[in-house]
Amino acid sequence: MPGVHVLLLAETLPDAERLASAWRDAAPHTGTEARAVRVPGARRASAGAPSQGGVLTAPAGHGTGSSGGVLLAGSAIPVGPPDAVGPQDIGPAHPGPTAPGPAPSALPRAERAALAEVAAGADVVVAYVTRLDGETLHRGVVVEAAAAAAPHAVPVVVVTESSEVSRREWSTAGLSGVHEAVDGDVARVARTWTPGWAR
Repeated sequence: MPGVHVLLLAETLPDAERLASAWRDAAPHTGTEARAVRVPGARRASAGAPSQGGVLTAPAGHGTGSSGGVLLAGSAIPVGPPDAVGPQDIGPAHPGPTAPGPAPSALPRAERAALAEVAAGADVVVAYVTRLDGETLHRGVVVEAAAAAAPHAVPVVVVTESSEVSRREWSTAGLSGVHEAVDGDVARVARTWTPGWAR
């Protein structure tokens, strides 16, 4: 039985399965589980993207790959004074600044609970979107991955073709890393998040 379990999420099951296949090619001793997560009313992040190819094609080999950016972060630290500073601002009407973390889930209760249960058994949760921007960071598969993993302290990684958000924005949203995987270089991401003994 594999010692590392990776939960791979995307808006469609074929996308999640292609990501899982590419991950297994790079780290064959890793257990993977692919799931589709569709949020009602969320903009489809992969609209206009090709149905095959791009970041989700399995790499031909295990080369290092030099394209694409790798971004890693630790915990987010709020900067600046709180909005509420005087005695008149203390109390329920003025709770002060909120702590960093994922946005609330928009999934129905049963689906939210099922996803959280699966995330609890994972060592890392990976979410795929074609483009990570302000909208996909706050609604959709990325939010659901972060919300499901947060109670269990499981790291959440986003694989995307293009990221338009800053490190501070995505780390505040509860993400541990964002990888711009260019030309199908999922192998590089898998090696980053898989211990050497599990490859």
